[in-house]
Formats: sequence, structure tokens, C-alpha cells
Amino acid sequence: MKKTHIAAFLLAALTLIPAVMTSCGGDDTTTTDTKADDTASVTEAVTEPVDALEARKLVDDEVETKDFGGAPFRIVTSDNQTGYYWLEAETGDVVDDAIFRRNSKVQERFNINMEVIYDDVYYETSKYLTSIVSAGDDAVELVALHVVEAGKLAINDVFQNWYDIPNIDFSMPWWSVSTTRDLSYDGFAPLAIGDFIVSATSGTYCTYYNKTLAATYDLPNLYDVVNEGKWTFDYIVSIAKDLYSDLNSNGEADAEDLYGYASCGRSAMDAFLWAFDNPVFTREGDKLVYSYKSAKINDIVAKLVNTFSSYQGISTDFTGGWNYGINAFSQNRAVLAAGNFGSSLWALADMDDDFGFLPYPKWDEAQEEYFTMVDGSHQVLAVLTTAANVDMIGAVTEVLNAESWKLVTPAYYDVALKVKATRDMESVAMLDQIINSRIFDFGYVYDGWEGPCFLLENLVRGKNTNFESEYAKKEKTINKRYETVIEYFENYGN
Repeated sequence: MKKTHIAAFLLAALTLIPAVMTSCGGDDTTTTDTKADDTASVTEAVTEPVDALEARKLVDDEVETKDFGGAPFRIVTSDNQTGYYWLEAETGDVVDDAIFRRNSKVQERFNINMEVIYDDVYYETSKYLTSIVSAGDDAVELVALHVVEAGKLAINDVFQNWYDIPNIDFSMPWWSVSTTRDLSYDGFAPLAIGDFIVSATSGTYCTYYNKTLAATYDLPNLYDVVNEGKWTFDYIVSIAKDLYSDLNSNGEADAEDLYGYASCGRSAMDAFLWAFDNPVFTREGDKLVYSYKSAKINDIVAKLVNTFSSYQGISTDFTGGWNYGINAFSQNRAVLAAGNFGSSLWALADMDDDFGFLPYPKWDEAQEEYFTMVDGSHQVLAVLTTAANVDMIGAVTEVLNAESWKLVTPAYYDVALKVKATRDMESVAMLDQIINSRIFDFGYVYDGWEGPCFLLENLVRGKNTNFESEYAKKEKTINKRYETVIEYFENYGN
């Protein structure tokens, strides 16, 4: 197993032609993931009660073991995410060691040699992938690429249909059901998301919950509020709006004070769109239909702008800083904060207060389910049209996702929850619920930085409630973008 920088790989591969592209950076949408149910059924099947995450190891991946004679299995990635796919040896880190064991297990089982080829930035990776397809080279087995960049690249007809790859079973719990629900169009899905994409776990947006501060302010058990279906945005406002303390005694609310709820003004703000069940595309039969401009979109904009502008206990950074909310939380200056799971690995490592994870809130109690989205820095899986050994690709990819679900995701939970010997299973159940509520929206994935997916954060940062005016400025570009995408999907294979 080895790792190769794309620049070095290109230098050695003299036959590759120059890149020709210079890109820049059946159920309805309320169907939820079934991973938690699958795990529960396994737990019930054993004779002794076991940890729900340990029970995953009992699930058969149903892939036939084959000897591929030491064939290379080359994975192309970018954005310094190589450590999620390849490691030279165990490091002593819980997640790293799980990744190494996963790879070793899969390499031995199929007699393959894994290799990671990478570039530091995703648009350079796109150029490299385009050059491979243009040259007709069978040089890569699997692609793991920035989600929006992958969506831009996909409509250039460079990826195979996942439904044509043998051994891939999207009904298994290591695949997000959003692959079939939200990213498949009339039986065609060039992009897929499974547990092998660790960034799709780490980038999941959630609400951080400081249990110590919550007890200080006599708040109820918020896990119970979630489980009772009462965890709404209005509920957050009701408990957080008056929780404020001028810690630096300067007479003004600033980044050094304590708040009931804190959020950054970037993608954490965009996540409310999906949390409030207002996806960009919704499913109608086999088709996906543009639905962003809903009856409540104006109300969503107005509520967020007014909330983050009006209450002393609810704070955001209107300059657009990425880490505002999680920094306040890590310093015990926020009872609740918006963020993603990955923040817990670096920001909360030394935090003494007891904390947990809650979903993003619902729009109202009439909304039946909780939803969230994943930060746009996460990656997706694809197979180039020039990749020839699809039998190997399907078998290995399926098992890499299965072993990630069994080994890597539980290790990630341990680190995120800061537990080593015993798990707080209430917190694990909440993490599973949040993961299972992820939406990988067709409109977001194929936004190409031309769609409406980042409009919400701009309106909130600008304290601008005039959604209609701002949307009108982008509408022509939005329509053109999605017309191009839908045309590609409808004409696939013709």
C-alpha cells in the first residue's frame, strides 16, 4: 500500500494527455435512513445483550471473497483527506488505527494492493481525472472527491452508474439511503455516499449541548425534548434568548461573553434549510423536481434573520467566521452551539464540561422528522468510465464501506464522545439518529456554485429579509444550471 501525489504521478505517467477542464472550486424526501433499525435487529438476534456498535460486526456484507492476484486498487482523493483512506501503520490514535485495520483486512481478503493518489486541492484533482478519461486510461479504481466539485465533473460524463457496478447493495446500512432517495435519477447515480467517506460523518451538522451549563440554568433533559418531537427552532429560541452574561464586563455583547445559543454565519446557517424540511429537490416518482422556492422559504429567511439579530442570548458572527459557534462552546461560553461532528475532534478535546450532541431543530412540531446536512467539504464516491475491473471495484468498495461502518464509525464515535472504556449509549443513540437524518440533496450536490444553496447564509449575514429580491438576481443562473443537470441525467445512456 502506498500514497502518491498527483503531481508526481503525472510526471511518471508520460502517456497522459494534458487536462482539458479547468473547473473551480422511489420514496419521498421524508424517508429516513434505516441504519439504526438494522443495527437494532442484529442486537436482538444475539443471545447476550451487546453494545449496539459492537453488534455491527455481526452483520454479513454478503460479498463473495475473491483473490484478485495482487491487483492495484487505486483511490484518487484530494483536500488533505488521504488519512481517511490510507495510513502507513497504526499510530495509536483510535480512528487512525481503525482505518489501518480496515484497509489491512480488505487487502488481505481480496489480495489487492491499495494505493492513494492525491492532490492538495480538489480542482487539480478534477483536471487529473479528466485527463485520465480523455486518454482512455484504466488508471484509477475509485474516486473520492469534494462533493460539489464531483457534481460539476459528473455532468461531463466521466463517471459510471453505480447501479451497474456488481456487488454494490445500497440497501445495506453502510450506504446512506440518500444515495437512492436523493442522488438517484431514474435509475442513474454517478455519485454515492457510504461510511468509507469519513468526511460525510465528520462534516454532519448537529447541535452541541453543554450539559453542565444546562444544569446550571435548570434546563430540562434536552434528549427527552428531542425524543418527544418538541426540539424545534422556536423551542431553542425560548430557552436561549435570555441566557446571556457579560463576562468581560464591557457593557456590550461580544465574542467574549456567554450565550444561550451560538452559531457561525457560514454553512451552519445553510443547514437550517434542510433541517426545516425545505430541500432544493424533492422526489416525484422516479424523478427529482426543483422545490427550493417553497411556500415557507420567505418565513424561514425572516425567522433566521430576525432571531439572530434580535436576542441577546442568541449570537452569530456576521463577518462569516467558520468557528465562531464552536469556539464559544469549547470555552464554556455557549449552552448550545451549531457545528459539525468534526469540530469535537479538535475544539473540544480539552473541554472539561460534560457535553453531548442534539439534532438540528425542526421547523415546528408538525414536522415529523429531524433532518440535517453535511458540510460541503465532504467527499463522495465515483468510478471513472475508463475503469475496467468493475467486479473488483464493486466487491472491494462494498466491503470497504462495510468495514468502515463496523470499525471506523464506532471508533469515530468513541473519539467524538471522549469515551474509551464505556459508552454513554444515550449519546450514541443520538449520534446515530443525527447521522441517519442526513440529506445529501441532489440540488446541493449538483449546485456547481451556481444554485441557491448558499443564499440563506448570505441573507442572514447581511441581515436581509428580502428573499424575493435576492433570489430574482440569481434565478436565471439557477434555472440554467439545473436545466443543464437534469438534461444530462435524462439523456444518460442515449
